[in-house]
Amino acid sequence: MGFEEHKLQGSPHHFLVQLAGAWTGNSLTWLDADEAPHESPVQGSIQLILDGRFALYLYQSVMNGEPQHGMFTFGYNTQLDRYESAWVDSFHNRTAIMYCTGEVLERGFSVAGSYPDPSGGPDWGWRTVVELIDRGHLRLTAYNLNPQGVESRAVETTLTRSTQTASV
Repeated sequence: MGFEEHKLQGSPHHFLVQLAGAWTGNSLTWLDADEAPHESPVQGSIQLILDGRFALYLYQSVMNGEPQHGMFTFGYNTQLDRYESAWVDSFHNRTAIMYCTGEVLERGFSVAGSYPDPSGGPDWGWRTVVELIDRGHLRLTAYNLNPQGVESRAVETTLTRSTQTASV
């Protein structure tokens, strides 16, 4: 099957097409699950790359008064029948690239990976859910999974499609 067949309506690659464009919104970040989240504005853009095989989400926000930038590359691997992604940012990942794999959801997808504990302990898990609420609203929710297997919400970004061109 050629790639063009993979872009048909209802397919994971058709889903990527629906995400393309500029987005603005707010992000909530929980540094401690028992404390109130930090809120910050976020703006970004999702671009289709390599003829729609992948999407690239470039974004910027502010955390504790410091500018933050990130890049989330994701796509659907038709050979392995799963979503795959790579995530880098200036806040969470430091100098690491987090690789994730996952599955199709009704209105998007979920991918999971892991990252090293900065204090030298066992790796922590990370799960990201990308959900297109409707044509104009997108939500990205990330969860930490501690080494004991307890999951807690870490970041929730709610975006609205923008008519402005995002500069990230």
